[in-house]
Amino acid sequence: MINLRRIITRFFLASCVFYPHALHATEIPLDIINEVEDGFSFTRLGINAGVNNGDPKEYLFDTGSDSFNIAVGMNNSGTMPSWFPQTGTAVSSPYGYMYGDGTYGYLQSDTSVSNIQFYNSTTGSKIANYDTSAGLGVALIQASIATENRLNPNDIGQQISPDTAGLDPSQAYYQDLSWQQSLDAGKAPDENHFYGIMGAGDFIYRGDNGGVPGQLTKSGYIVEANGTTTTPGDCGASCLIVGLTPALRAQFFTQVPWRGIIGSFPLSGANAGRQFDAMFQYALDNGQNTKGMPTLLDSGTPMIIVGSNDLLGQAIDAGATGSDGYINDVDPGHILNITGNVPNGQTVSVVTGDGSQGDQTNVLTLGSNIYTPKNYTLEGVSFFLQNAVMYDLENAVTGYTPFYVSDYNFTNGLDVSSDMGALGLAGVISGSKDVNIHEGGIAYLTNNNSYTGATNIAEKGWLGIGGTGSISQSAVVNVAGSFDIAHSETGQNIRSLSGSGQVVLGDNTLLLSQAQDTFSGSIRDDYAEGSTRAAMVPVPILTGGENQTHGGVIIGGGQEIFSGNNSYSGKTGVAAAAQLILTGRLDKSQVENAGRFENNGETTAIVNSTGIVSGNGLFAGGLTVKQGIVTPGAVLNNGGGNMHVSHNLVLDSAATYLTQIGSNSASMIAVEGKAEINNATLVSLATSEAGRPKLGQNYTILTASDGISGQFGAVKSDLTGNALYPFLTTGVDYQSNIVSLEIERSNIAFTNAAQSRNERNVATVLDAMSPTSSLALPVTLLDFAAARNAFNSLSGEIHASARTALIQNATEIRDMAINRMRAADCIPGASTEKTANRDGQSTGATCDSDQGQTLWMQSYGNWSHNSHSANAAGMSNSVGGFVLGGETSLIPNWHIGGLVGYGHSGFSVSERASSGHSNNVTLGGYANTHWDRLGLRMGATYTWDRLATRRKVLYADFTDQQSSRYNGGTVQAFADIGYRFDIGRVMVEPFGNAAYINQHTNAFRESGGAAALSGHALSSNMAYATFGSRLASRVTLGKSTVLTPNATIGYRHAFGTITSSIKENFLNQTADFNVSGVPLAENSAMVSVGLQAQVKNRLQLGLSYSGQYSAHYSSSGLKGNISWIF
Repeated sequence: MINLRRIITRFFLASCVFYPHALHATEIPLDIINEVEDGFSFTRLGINAGVNNGDPKEYLFDTGSDSFNIAVGMNNSGTMPSWFPQTGTAVSSPYGYMYGDGTYGYLQSDTSVSNIQFYNSTTGSKIANYDTSAGLGVALIQASIATENRLNPNDIGQQISPDTAGLDPSQAYYQDLSWQQSLDAGKAPDENHFYGIMGAGDFIYRGDNGGVPGQLTKSGYIVEANGTTTTPGDCGASCLIVGLTPALRAQFFTQVPWRGIIGSFPLSGANAGRQFDAMFQYALDNGQNTKGMPTLLDSGTPMIIVGSNDLLGQAIDAGATGSDGYINDVDPGHILNITGNVPNGQTVSVVTGDGSQGDQTNVLTLGSNIYTPKNYTLEGVSFFLQNAVMYDLENAVTGYTPFYVSDYNFTNGLDVSSDMGALGLAGVISGSKDVNIHEGGIAYLTNNNSYTGATNIAEKGWLGIGGTGSISQSAVVNVAGSFDIAHSETGQNIRSLSGSGQVVLGDNTLLLSQAQDTFSGSIRDDYAEGSTRAAMVPVPILTGGENQTHGGVIIGGGQEIFSGNNSYSGKTGVAAAAQLILTGRLDKSQVENAGRFENNGETTAIVNSTGIVSGNGLFAGGLTVKQGIVTPGAVLNNGGGNMHVSHNLVLDSAATYLTQIGSNSASMIAVEGKAEINNATLVSLATSEAGRPKLGQNYTILTASDGISGQFGAVKSDLTGNALYPFLTTGVDYQSNIVSLEIERSNIAFTNAAQSRNERNVATVLDAMSPTSSLALPVTLLDFAAARNAFNSLSGEIHASARTALIQNATEIRDMAINRMRAADCIPGASTEKTANRDGQSTGATCDSDQGQTLWMQSYGNWSHNSHSANAAGMSNSVGGFVLGGETSLIPNWHIGGLVGYGHSGFSVSERASSGHSNNVTLGGYANTHWDRLGLRMGATYTWDRLATRRKVLYADFTDQQSSRYNGGTVQAFADIGYRFDIGRVMVEPFGNAAYINQHTNAFRESGGAAALSGHALSSNMAYATFGSRLASRVTLGKSTVLTPNATIGYRHAFGTITSSIKENFLNQTADFNVSGVPLAENSAMVSVGLQAQVKNRLQLGLSYSGQYSAHYSSSGLKGNISWIF
C-alpha cells in the first residue's frame, strides 16, 4: 500500500470546557482540494493565509499537527518571502521535524510572526486579520529532507549535518532538491498545492509552537468540510470557525470529554490536550463495538487507521480484508461505525474505500502499525467530510455533528432546500420575511432569532431548535414535516401552531403564546414509527425512559385547535387567558386547565380544571373540576350537548356545573364510573334560541354507572329574577345513579314585571290563575319585557280606547250645528249663508235672516291620532259622514231646526294588534237667536253607535283571535255665545261655548278562545269649554256671486272623565279588572279656515279645513256644505 500521509510520531494530550461565552466567532473558508498521485486520489483541506502582511499562500490545514510550518527555503536561495527574515525576531537553530518512520521530514527553525491574515482563495478577499504582536510561533521550513533511499537520485542535494537536533544519528539525511526547485520557481513545493502545513490540532507537544487556532482563541474552534456548493454563508462547503458562542456549542449533539489537559497554548493561554485525546468506539458491519479507543481526528490524513487487533481479527475471520494485497486493509464496501464513547453518542457510518485504486479517502486499515500505537485510532479527513468537529478548548471536549454549522446572520428570511444539506444555524435570523424549510430541507437553529415572518416546514422537511435557541417572534409555525424541540435547553415559546406534520418534544415543553390556528398533526415525545427522520437527526433522549412523563404543551394565550392524534406524555396546560379546543386525541397527557378547554375529541389521562371545561367529547381518564365551570357542549351554544367521562367525575365545592336547558332536553354528563359532588354549585342556563323550557318539565343532567355521592351546595338559574325566564326556577332530584333538574314556578309574581296600570291589573288576574292554565302557562316562558307585551295583548284595551274615539267624533256634529246657526243669523263666514228673503226674492249680496224655511246639508271627514300614554298605546282614528238639516224662522228672532246624520268611524291600536269601527246615526235639534250683535246658539244630539272590534292575542306559543259587536250611545248638549263687531271689511266674533257629553256602551262578550273577554256596561260624563275668535270678510264677484273667506282660532279644555276605561273579565273567570284606553286631549288649540260661496239667490256652497292640536293628540278635518233656499 502506498503511504500517502506523513504522520507525526509524537503524541500529546488535549482538553476542553463546556458552554462558556465567547465574544464573537469568525468564519474562515477552507479549501477542499482533490489530489491525484500515481493513479490514486485523495482529499486535502487547505487554508489561504498570509503572515506579517505578506502575500497569502495556500497551506495544508492539518488538525493532526501542532505546528505552523512555512516554506521559506535555504538562506542562500534568494527566493525567501519578503516578510522574512523579520527584524528583531529570533530564529532558532535548524532542527529535524520528522514524520512516519523518521526517514523523511523537514529541516526547520522556530520563530514568530506579529500578525496573520486569512483570505478567501476564490475571491482573494481578506476575511480576517489577527494581531499577534506578542509572537505567534511558526516554524520556517528551510528544506525538505529524507534518507537517500527515499529520494530520486536526481533530487539528492546536500547532506544535512548529522549533529542536527531531531535527526537519527544512525542515518544520513539529504536535501530534496525538487522541493527547493519548486519553491525557487514560485510553485507550491508540497504536493504542488501547499507552502507548508498549518497545524490546527487541539494539542501541543513540548517544544512545539502549537496549532494556529489554539493560539488565536481561548474558547475553541470548529473545523468542517461537510457542506455543499449551495450551503449559505461566507465559507462555502468547508470552514474554520474561530471562537465559540453558546449557540455554536449547542449545535453539537455529541461531545466527548478529553482524556485530560496537559498544557496551554501560547498567546491565548487556552487549554491543550493530548494528540489522541477523544475516546471513540468502532464496529465493523454492525459487529461488536470495540472499547473506547484514544482517537486523533486528523484532517491531514486521507485514510482511517484503527489500531485494534481484535477488530482486525474479526475482519479477517469474516473474510473482509486483503483484496488490495494488504491483510490489514478492509475490503471496499464494508461499513465502519464510529461512535463517541459517551452515553447516546451519535454514530458516524463510513463505507470503506478501495486501497488498490481510486479514492483513498475512506481506506480503512486495522491493527497496530508504525503510524498508530496499539488500540489507538487515526481518523482521517473523511470524518470532516461528513461532520463538523468542535474543539472546545475551554471545556475540554471534542464535539461532532453531521450538520454543517454556521454562525452567519440572515436578515431577509431564509429558504432551506435539500441540496444545501443539513444546516446547523447558530447565527441570528431577523427581519419580517418567512423562514421556509422546503421538502427534504434540514435546519437546526440554536440562536435567539428575531424574525417575525412565518415558519413553514414542508412535508419531509425538518426544523430543530436546540440549546437556548428561539423562534418566539415568528408569526406562526406551519408544520407539514417535522418540528423538533427535543434538544432545546428550556423548551420553546412560539406564537401559534398549524399544519398536519409532527412536533417532537423530547422532555421539553412547547408554549403557544398567541395561538390562533388549527394543528391536525401529531405532537409526540419521540418520532412516530415509520415516520421519515433524516439519519443525521439524533433520536430524542427521554429522561427516565418511555414509562415516564416527558414533553408537554402550554396554551399561554389565544385559541388553538388540536384535531390530530397527540401522544406526548407530559402535561397540557391551558392558561387563564387561553383556550384549547380538542377535536382529536390527547393519548397520554394530563390536562391542567385554568382557561377554557373544550373537548370534542378524547383525552385518556385525567383532566384537572380550574377554568372552564366543556365539549361533547370523551374524558377517558376522568375529570376533576376543582373550581371554575364544567358545561357539556360548547359554552352558550344554545342547546348544550353530552359530555362523556370514563373513570370518575369529581366536582369540588368551588366548581360550578352549568347545564343548558332547551324545550325538550338539557346538556348532561354521562359517567362510566363514580360521580362525586362535593357541594358544587349547579347553574341551569336557558336560551331562547334553544327552545323554551316549560313548567313541569324534567331534565336528566348527570348519570353515573357506579353511583352518585354528595349533592350540590347551591342551585342557581337564569330563570330566576329579571332574566330570560324569571317566572321559572329549578329544583333538583337526586337518585342513586341519576341527577335530574325540574322546572318549577318561581316566586316571582307576574305583577313584578308590570309597569303600567293596565299591565298590573291583567297580571294580578293571571297571578290568581293556576300557573298551568292556558293563559298563565305561556307567560311563564317569557322575560319581563315580553311578559308586559303579553299583558297588554290580553288587556282588550281597544274597548276603552274606542270610547275615546266616539267622544272625539261627537265634536264634528256639534261644530256643524253651531256653524249652521251662525249662518242663519247671516254672520259672514258661517256655512249655508242665505241671500234671499222668505218670498224667494233675491237680495243680492245682502243676507236676510228672516227667510222662512231652509234645508241644508254638510259632509265631513276627519283623521286623528292619539299618542300613547304611560298606560295605553296610541290610537289612529278616522271618521266621515254627512248631516242633513232643516229650520224655520216662524218665531220672531229665533231659528229652530233639526238635523239627522250618518257617520262611519274606524279606529286602530296597532301596538295591540287591535282595530274596530262604528256605524253612527245621529238625531238632534237646535235653536238660536241674537240681540243686536250678541248671538246665542244651543242644541242637543243623540248618536246611536254600533261598534265592532277585532283583536289578536299573541305571546310565547299562545295565539288567539277575538271579535265583538255591541251598541253604545253618545248624548251631547251644547251652547255657544258670540259677540260680533267689524273692523273695516273684516268681521270679528269672539266666542265661547260649552258642551256636555255622556257616553254609554253596553255590555259585550267577545267571540274567540281562552283570551276572550266580557265587558260590563258603562257610562261616563265629561265636558268641553272652548274660547276663541271667528274672522270673516266678503268679496263680491259680478252681480250674484259673493265669496266669504273665514277663519277660527280657539282654545279647548276638557273636564271630567278624560280617560276612558272599562271593566272586563276573562270568560269563565270571575275576577274583574279595569283597563283604560288612550286619554282625550285635555288642552288643545283649535284652528279652521274656509271659504263660502253664494251662487245665484238660492244656492250656497262651502268648504273648510279644521284642525285640533295638543301635546298628545292631533286631528285634521274637511267639511263641505250645500244649502238650498225654497
